[in-house]
Amino acid sequence: MKYINKILELVSTIGTPSFHSLLGELLITETKSSKLLIVRNIEKSWVILDAQDVTPKKLEFNDLEELLQEYPDLFPFEFSFSTFILCDGRFEDENNIQYLNNAFAKEENLYEKNRLETVIDRLSYQLSAIKSLVLNLSEPLKEDDFIEIIQSTLSEMLFGGVYTYKISGMQANLFSKIGFYELDWNSIFLDEILLSTVEMGSILLLEDVDGLDAYKDKKIKAVFPVGSLENDAYLIFILRDTFIEQEERLFISTIHKIIEHFYIKQFLELIDFKEQINLKTLRLFQIFDKLLEMLKDPTEIENKFVSGIKNLSEVHSLTKYDHDENLPVGVYSNKEIEDIKCDFLIIYPSEENIEHKKEMCINLNESIRENNLELMNLFSLILESYETLLNIDKEGI
Repeated sequence: MKYINKILELVSTIGTPSFHSLLGELLITETKSSKLLIVRNIEKSWVILDAQDVTPKKLEFNDLEELLQEYPDLFPFEFSFSTFILCDGRFEDENNIQYLNNAFAKEENLYEKNRLETVIDRLSYQLSAIKSLVLNLSEPLKEDDFIEIIQSTLSEMLFGGVYTYKISGMQANLFSKIGFYELDWNSIFLDEILLSTVEMGSILLLEDVDGLDAYKDKKIKAVFPVGSLENDAYLIFILRDTFIEQEERLFISTIHKIIEHFYIKQFLELIDFKEQINLKTLRLFQIFDKLLEMLKDPTEIENKFVSGIKNLSEVHSLTKYDHDENLPVGVYSNKEIEDIKCDFLIIYPSEENIEHKKEMCINLNESIRENNLELMNLFSLILESYETLLNIDKEGI
């Protein structure tokens, strides 16, 4: 009866930290082992989840080989959810191996469901914060105030520390900082990767590049370039413990576009600033409201996506289109594709089957004399948001 109680207790704790401890107690008996470890790959590190009759010198390893070398007398058994059981005994019943695989697979499903729910809550919060960022940057600002607003918003939205460095020649000097994370660098030498980030005006996500270990060791997860080398330019470093979630990347890209847009308006163009920004702010608010609505109610996403574009004041009409070329998903102007009889063409994935692409032809109101690049950025923002929401929805939430 005591053994049955352990099993029932194990079932009731799946998805919680107690699950691994209870499982370890059962497995060391089942495998007739003198010592046993349960380990898992979590965010590119191998972590010991439970240890039976052995005291680990450390709980985290860079790779599996390092962990196995630490315990050469234990044999590894591989299971689902990037999990290994290390022990000096054996699994005598094949059914138990299958049951364990099923249990870890169930744990993975629960983990992913909870992760996505957390991400959606965070994205809803981040969308609201983006609206505040747009509103705060919609007034003429001094350079110091501009950076302060960006830093506080990024720190709040991405739950981390923010360090800003101002570029001077081949060096970037500390300009300002916010948050609890400590980065003890007063200046940074601009290597080829950082220079390329500024020149291309693109965000650098550290987990996507090889090298830069000194930055990764300091918990730097992303670098935002602002400005250009021909004028004043900045590097904004985001520090936090956790990796940037895949679903967060859209919003990081959106934040960067907004920062760049307002930086140009604030410090480079300086023409009719207040009037232009007020109109753009209202339009961005409309877009963010639509995105927030889709996050909270991820049903009929495709209809809401089409409606979001159709309701923009610049859009006169939308029509379905069947273009001969097999173009990738994206936004195209009639300057890029000469034979289309509309101002913009949007290629987007179907909600029912994301492998199937649909086409939307957009005609603008005749009174629109706006920079086509800005409109393309708006359409791209809505399209990227739609794709992200589709990916989240397909995960099962």
